[in-house]
Amino acid sequence: MKKILKEFFISTLLFFGIFHVTLQVDWLNLFHLSPTIVGDKLSEWVWDLTYKGLNEVKNDNVRLPIDTLVHEMCTANGIDTTSISVVISRNPDVNAFATVGRHIIVNTGLIEKMDNEAQLCAVIGHEMAHLELGHIQSGIRQQAIFQVILILLTGNGNIDSLINITSQMISNSITRAKENEADKQGARFLYAMHLNPMEMANTLESFESYGILSYISDHADSKKRAENIRKMHFPHKGPYRQILSQETWEKLKNSL
Repeated sequence: MKKILKEFFISTLLFFGIFHVTLQVDWLNLFHLSPTIVGDKLSEWVWDLTYKGLNEVKNDNVRLPIDTLVHEMCTANGIDTTSISVVISRNPDVNAFATVGRHIIVNTGLIEKMDNEAQLCAVIGHEMAHLELGHIQSGIRQQAIFQVILILLTGNGNIDSLINITSQMISNSITRAKENEADKQGARFLYAMHLNPMEMANTLESFESYGILSYISDHADSKKRAENIRKMHFPHKGPYRQILSQETWEKLKNSL
């Protein structure tokens, strides 16, 4: 028994010693690699390992309207539509979050709570803003490396636990200032689409109890965030548009 404990203790010390030394090496300079390329490849790897078993909704009544809204948002704001991937997850939690590889995950539980397309666009716009402003990539790269090492060493393939770990890592990297910045940029996205930018504030106020926007319970108070949006000035462009027909919107909701 003592021999086993001694071997375990030595193995543990060796593992953490090697791991510590590994983190001290500047692998990017050593192999003359670009941080952007490494970050992109690492993001793809973490995405494949973590979200491969995600319960994705592929029903056209749900998928096509969301694709239309995302396309309109990207086009109106000069964003490459093909660079953003919005995945609809069959999940009752009222939540949406941006993650590695420029993916945005939107839970069906969140869509069910939306009163109109502008509110749904407010949520997607907030998350897209995190991606466009570089909040996700800059905050998760080092933590993603640690996660990948743990996955490889432990063989942990549990989808739910990996998603929770990744979501928590991203949450920890998003500061209060970044949340406010994403709120404001998301409101600008809405305005460029000729949707009411104040729907960002309305969404924050109406859904405070659900924690609808990513990491809402961990960072700035949603009422204060809504106040910050209402202080923004947007020249009125006339009546705001409706992108989806009422029939399409209702079919989307009924197909969840």
